[in-house]
Amino acid sequence: MPFRFWVKKSTFVLVSALLLGTGACQDDGKAAPEVPRTQQAYDVVSFLDQEANALTAKKAAVRKTVSKEGKVNEEKIFTSLNWTEELAPFADADINKPALKGLFDEQTFTNAQGQQVRTYKAKEDASTNVQEVTYVLDAQGQLMQLDAVIVQENMMFNTKKLLHLEAQAGPSPRLLRYRLDETQKLLLVGAERYTVTGEVTP
Repeated sequence: MPFRFWVKKSTFVLVSALLLGTGACQDDGKAAPEVPRTQQAYDVVSFLDQEANALTAKKAAVRKTVSKEGKVNEEKIFTSLNWTEELAPFADADINKPALKGLFDEQTFTNAQGQQVRTYKAKEDASTNVQEVTYVLDAQGQLMQLDAVIVQENMMFNTKKLLHLEAQAGPSPRLLRYRLDETQKLLLVGAERYTVTGEVTP
């Protein structure tokens, strides 16, 4: 499998998926079941779907960089991607699922650029992997930046994911760059950190 050497095969499955895109996945022809939605926060799922379609139509390329413990391991330009699966990890920042309704405290303010910043922090003892998510919206309500902290824990491992996405104003495609920073600690093994960044090229 190409580029598998960029990350350890046994760890960081999400990072590997982001790196490898959809080349190893097959479409079974079945439509995904429609998931009920709430209006608790910005609809990041619709944004990702819109951008994936626009980037595919544009045949956009992306420059990807993979780092381990802050040191760059590999950099490559991809000219063909399945953008739907490429951006899928960022749907983890979606808190509009019915099961998550009411689990977050919201703080809103306007920054120096006149953009609205909406931060959602999980309430104490809330049953959710999403610990915090921040959406930055312009005056027209378009997403300009997304940041999220997602933590998964069980008896075997502890994983902390930091998601970051930036967009520009205007019609789609608006995506500029994105980053997935993941630190994972396996049972009896020291913590390791991998970072994957993507920058959409003209």
